[in-house]
Amino acid sequence: MNEKEIIIKAQNGDVNAFEMLVEKHQNNIYKTAFSMVQNHHDATDIAQIALIKVYHNLSKFNFKSSFSTWLYRITVNSCLDEIRKRKRTNDSTITINDEENPLEIESDMLTPEASYEKKELKKLVWQKIGLLSDKYKKVIILRDINGLSYEEIADVENCSVGTVKSRINRARQSLKEILLKDGTFSL
Repeated sequence: MNEKEIIIKAQNGDVNAFEMLVEKHQNNIYKTAFSMVQNHHDATDIAQIALIKVYHNLSKFNFKSSFSTWLYRITVNSCLDEIRKRKRTNDSTITINDEENPLEIESDMLTPEASYEKKELKKLVWQKIGLLSDKYKKVIILRDINGLSYEEIADVENCSVGTVKSRINRARQSLKEILLKDGTFSL
C-alpha cells in the first residue's frame, strides 16, 4: 500500500492507517520542531501538538502538495504559535540554548579544546538565529538545517521560489550583520 492509499484510508477514519502515517513521519516532525526550538521537552510537546493538528485536519489534505510538505507546514506553524504564545506570557521555556540537550557535533577526532570551541560556536550561532524575524528564521532552518529544497520551502511557506531565495539571502545577510556587529566574527 502506497502513502496516498494510506492517507485516504486515514482520511476515512482508519486509525491503523493514521498510526502508520505517524510512525513514518514522527521523527521528521520532532526533528523539525527541535531544529526550531532547540529544546527536547518543547520539541516533544510541539510534535504532539502538530500530530493532533494533523489528525484533526487530515480531511483537508488535498494532495496538491506532498504530504511531507504539508506536515512541515503544520509543524513549523505549531512551533511559531508556541513561541509567540510563550513570548506573550513571558514563559521562557523555549530556548535556543539548552544545556541539557546540546547539539550533536560531528567530530573527526577533534581535540577537547576544538570540540568545545565548535560546540560554543554552534550555540552562539543558534542564539543569533533566534534573533531573526520569524519569516527569516523559518527559511534558514528549513534550508540550512533541515536541507529542504527551494521548491519544498516554497510549498511550506505558500510563496514563490523567488520569494524563498530572496528571504534566504536576506536571512543570511541579517545573520551575518548580527554576527559582525556583536564581534562574534570579523572580516
